[in-house]
Amino acid sequence: MDIKRVEQIMEKHGVDVMLVMGSTKFNSLYYLTRGANLGYAVFIKKLREKPILVHFDMERDNVAHLTDFETIPYSEMGLRELAKIKDPVESGVKRYSIFFEKFNIRGNIYMLSDHFDNNMVLILDELRKKYPNLNFVKIQKNLVTEVRRHKTKDEIDRIKEVGKKTQEALTELLEYMKTLTRDNGILKKNGEPFTIGMAKSFLRMELIKRNLLDAAGMIIAQGRDAGVPHNSGNDNEPMRTNTTIVFDIYPQEYGGGYFFDMTRTYSFGDPGKEVVQCYEDLREIQEEALNAARVGTEAKKIEEMVVDYFESKGYTTLRKDEKAQEGYIHSLGHGVGIAVHEAPRLSLYSDDVLEKGDVFTIEPGLYYPSKGFGMRIEDTVYIDESGETHNPTYLSKELVIE
Repeated sequence: MDIKRVEQIMEKHGVDVMLVMGSTKFNSLYYLTRGANLGYAVFIKKLREKPILVHFDMERDNVAHLTDFETIPYSEMGLRELAKIKDPVESGVKRYSIFFEKFNIRGNIYMLSDHFDNNMVLILDELRKKYPNLNFVKIQKNLVTEVRRHKTKDEIDRIKEVGKKTQEALTELLEYMKTLTRDNGILKKNGEPFTIGMAKSFLRMELIKRNLLDAAGMIIAQGRDAGVPHNSGNDNEPMRTNTTIVFDIYPQEYGGGYFFDMTRTYSFGDPGKEVVQCYEDLREIQEEALNAARVGTEAKKIEEMVVDYFESKGYTTLRKDEKAQEGYIHSLGHGVGIAVHEAPRLSLYSDDVLEKGDVFTIEPGLYYPSKGFGMRIEDTVYIDESGETHNPTYLSKELVIE
């Protein structure tokens, strides 16, 4: 987390104080506390002042690395009396009042929590009445997400390391599958069918060996299921030959942290001429999109180029038919960080312009469930501080595994 970047975003939006609360299972607080493991905490950042973090006393060792913060245990805040208040709204108003007064919070305040319920709406109403000189800023964007978009070199290095290990793990699975028997499907040495569930279990173990976690789920889908973009695959289904198998893997650092996201489509044996032609087209436009992903480029322009290409080849797109269920029916990409999906967005409706520090996917796909196949190629790429785009996703894109 870059404090200067936080200040820049606050100033951009006219925010005097940022207050973020919750567990560090909440991505925004995890980011702001540089990966601290906290059951509940409150982060306070006033412009041109060091950050403040209020935390449980028993978690003091978990914040010891935050040497540029003022860290304050709850026992110093006088919050224990709040447990006697039965009304959650009254208790909430009192809690925030303690924070506002102890830290002399004034001006435009931006508040973010890992959960806003009806009580929180009522609490804010009461706080507005109690503090008429405080302006609770309404901003459509999550400001911490905006801060998180720009990755430092250290963050990019962590993402690259997750990517390296992810590709090692998938390679282990593919090499194992190459040793299996192909006889009306893919069979283990004892003649038992090798199922999608077995493939996922194998891959999860390889990820765990590398200190990665399948935190958000993975996709191994074949045939008709590969033709539905987010179908994760039927675990009980034996893996087949001569058909497309989509491997979409997006693990996270163990214990929370950075993700990597990649997809490869393979066929163990010849999937047929139509599939091969579709794949050649897909691979060609993915390469063009990768080459177009440069600093200063409007994200939607890259997507428009991809849509133009597919339409020129006769494929259906969502631009031509917004109800389409087959063809190019998925946006081009998304940012990757401590969430598997974050800014920037690469779609026809995105306002994002590619910047230094962006980490994002390029993942065109073609989907034909009625024909029994689907395919996607996805690389995670990044733009460094010099403005150069790099692609650390090196795994083979050859469709057919003989």
